[in-house]
This record gives sequence, C-alpha cells and structure tokens, in this order.
Amino acid sequence: MIQIMKYFFLITLFAIAFSPWQLTYGADHSVKDSKSANAAVASQKPVFIPMPDPGKKVPFGNGWSLIYGFDKRPKLGTVIMKVEIFDNTGKKDTSFQVKADAGMPSMRGAHETGDQAFTLSKKGDYLLPINLVMPGDWEIKLTVMKNGNPIFLGRYNFDL
Repeated sequence: MIQIMKYFFLITLFAIAFSPWQLTYGADHSVKDSKSANAAVASQKPVFIPMPDPGKKVPFGNGWSLIYGFDKRPKLGTVIMKVEIFDNTGKKDTSFQVKADAGMPSMRGAHETGDQAFTLSKKGDYLLPINLVMPGDWEIKLTVMKNGNPIFLGRYNFDL
C-alpha cells in the first residue's frame, strides 16, 4: 500500500512539473533577439506628456511647435478644440495628421470618445468638436502624426 502511494505521489509530482500549464505559463519568456525586443517595445502603452494650459506654445519634434485652445472655456456640452502647428520659422504647417481622445480618467471606459481625427480648416487650423457630457475631471489625449507615424503625444487635464 505504501509503495502504491509513493508511486502515485511521484506520478502526480511529475504531471504537475511537466503539465501544459507549466510549459506555457511557467516558461521563461524573456526577450532573446532584436525582433522580439522591437515587438515588446511596440506593445508598450504610449506615454502622453502633460501639456501646458491652452494658448501656450508646445515645442515638439525637429523644431515644430503647436498651440492649442478651445472656442470657449470648456463646460458641459460641445466645445471646439483648435490646434495650430508651426514650423521652426513660425509658418503654419498643415502636413500633419492630428487626432484626440477625450474622456474622464476617473471613469475609464465610460465616456471616452476614442481617437477622433481633426478636420483641417481653410485657415490651416486643426478643429475637433468634443462633447463634455458630465462634470468632473477630464483628459484630452492629443496625437500628432507625420506620414502616419506619431511624433507627439500630449495630454491636457482639466476639471468641469
């Protein structure tokens, strides 16, 4: 009887040590080559840097800058966000793609707009209506892209 129990114990121990769970989840998944390293970096969450208050110059990239603002002080309802982008000589540059995601950080997933593309006006301003649906803390995440590649990620937090 004791011999059978020892045999059963060894089989159980062996089954646990070499189970599919252990092989899948207990394995070492460290990055071993540059292709895997690049994929690991690409899968990381993007970091949106805090932007100064509206109306202030925000430098980015190779000499570009942007100034953002709203058609009125943000309050409940719809506000129009306006972004102007300038090159290093101060001339407006309309060769970018700009998008934003607005939401409430304290209620993630409840009020996010998802990435919405700005529309380029005849004056060379990037415009986007943003619907602010309730009082509380809000965050607008701004993404500026050149040729489809993100070159600036910024965020503006405010309270309604």
